[in-house]
Amino acid sequence: MVENQTQGQKVYILSFPYRRTGMGGFDDTTLLSFRSKRPIKSVLRTSRTGNHGNRSYRLFPGKYLAYEVSRSNAGNLYCTISIVKLSENRKLETEKTWEVYNMKKPLLTLDDLPQEIREILEANKEELPLFRQVFSFDQQDNQEVM
Repeated sequence: MVENQTQGQKVYILSFPYRRTGMGGFDDTTLLSFRSKRPIKSVLRTSRTGNHGNRSYRLFPGKYLAYEVSRSNAGNLYCTISIVKLSENRKLETEKTWEVYNMKKPLLTLDDLPQEIREILEANKEELPLFRQVFSFDQQDNQEVM
């Protein structure tokens, strides 16, 4: 982590691994702000091939929503949603975690999550990677079943 001073507040840089393989493998972490209810701008730096790298965020101390998704080359999908807190002493702590999807089966739906978190995720679903695969049953609820 790198530390900067901005108008008396410390800014920290956090990085998360990124992966996108030609075989379908994918790893990414998106941080969302509880204040703005939007994804936080990030910088993605990848290797020359673009398959591996890091996604970096400039963050002030506070609470954030972390949407972590991973898909193996075999197609197994994993997703966790967490409330994380960045403290003044550069420590990133996880306050609460929900395991939403594990391998080939969904464990939670959007309705199983707290209302505020559900609203933030639904409002930003177009910007969250693999959202339609993770919450595929929630998407079917909005359509009529014949």
